Amino acid sequence: MPIHISSATVAPTQYSTDATTFDVTLAVAGTAENAVVPPATKTGRRLSIVNEGPGIAYIKFDGTATILNGLALGKGDTYDDDNITVVTNVSFIGEVAKQPRVRGILWSN
Repeated sequence: MPIHISSATVAPTQYSTDATTFDVTLAVAGTAENAVVPPATKTGRRLSIVNEGPGIAYIKFDGTATILNGLALGKGDTYDDDNITVVTNVSFIGEVAKQPRVRGILWSN
């Protein structure tokens, strides 16, 4: 149902039912891995992540995460963005000698 604002009509934001959940533990410390990839022909539009540790997880969107270029999430930290564009992947890497577990969901349309 459209939302009526003044004399303009705006359709509500729609997140597709394409919800891709992920629960990944880094297999090799110091090596980046894809946490999630959007479904074929879709673009990720909303992302929620939690780092369950141990240590820091560095997250990168549409690229390969490194300790120098990633968004740092400490153990127990979360990230939620409802205005994101993810075309190819969400990559993550742990701090040296750590193998963090990263969980989340990516909504795509």
